[in-house]
Amino acid sequence: MSSFGYLFIKEAKQFKANPFMPVVLVLLPLLLMLLVPLAANMEVRDVRLSVVDGDRSTMSVRLIERISQSGYFVFSSYEDSYEAAMDQLSRGNADIILEIPHGMEEKTGNGETVEIFIAANAVNNTKGAMGGGYLSSIITDFSADLAGGPDQAAAPLSVVPQYRYNPHLDYKLFMVPALMIVVIVLVGGFFPTMSIVSEKENGTIEQINVSPVRKRDFILSKVVFYGILGIFAFTLAILIAHFVYGLASHGGLLEIFTSAMIFLVFMGGFGLIISNYSDTMLQAVFLMLFFVLIFMLMSGIFTPVSSMETWSQYVTYILPTRYFVNILRAVCLKGSHFADMTFDFVMLSVFAVVINVLAVVTYRKQN
Repeated sequence: MSSFGYLFIKEAKQFKANPFMPVVLVLLPLLLMLLVPLAANMEVRDVRLSVVDGDRSTMSVRLIERISQSGYFVFSSYEDSYEAAMDQLSRGNADIILEIPHGMEEKTGNGETVEIFIAANAVNNTKGAMGGGYLSSIITDFSADLAGGPDQAAAPLSVVPQYRYNPHLDYKLFMVPALMIVVIVLVGGFFPTMSIVSEKENGTIEQINVSPVRKRDFILSKVVFYGILGIFAFTLAILIAHFVYGLASHGGLLEIFTSAMIFLVFMGGFGLIISNYSDTMLQAVFLMLFFVLIFMLMSGIFTPVSSMETWSQYVTYILPTRYFVNILRAVCLKGSHFADMTFDFVMLSVFAVVINVLAVVTYRKQN
């Protein structure tokens, strides 16, 4: 058997001998997936609006100006057709489509009622619902002004909203993929970190240091073993998401598990780098916790990236969690495939390779 095989078996025996870690491996996804969706909430602002002005009249310009003055919306694009606006929505460049029909000013002048169409991206159902609500309220007020009073029954405009990708505005469908990512971050990051640091505290790392075991085999055994544990926890989270919350993936499991494995490779390497510079368990936990909080709070897991400050949006491009979030939500809610997420997969893979090369280089082994 190769040195990697022996090291892998050693990791399995150490994990099994620890009465605490197997319990955490099972309880962590259970508690996160069952409790957090009931308590989490989000704030919505800077809703990106794509406008399709089919009327191009004075009235439509006034309506757009009224929306702009509200402060809730950022105009991301002006399109000539609904299909072009829908393309912006599917790419994630817009949150809501506002379609103003042709002849709106003429029909309202003749006393007819005109339907204004709203399509909201409900992958983030909170942002879609609240943004659609804001927009509907603004249009209703504008319509009441046209009618000459607050009587909405006499208002010439009516709104027809449509929420894409999450038609029932179920907030849990937005939160559950985020919690699946948190499970991987915690299991894939903390477990290998604590494994090496515990070996330092117990003195067994010295035996590894003076043995002929190569650094890459030692690092690889940690990454592979705890990557398998991460896949187990991730699978458990997926089963809970399906059977408890009814999340039925619109994409393929191949895309989901491929991205999860790549991200676990990154987290394993990152955790090993933390352990390389930590002498005690307390140091390792605090260092890992610091970076995990950044990964979770600044990558769109709980707060949409588009709602962050401009400078922080640029910071998210150097966080691999941003790309994993994009992949998982796109697959689960939009039904996207590899070709639709090439950039995200490439960036995630680059992060995984670079961080593990650094893990091998920074591991200080005595020869």
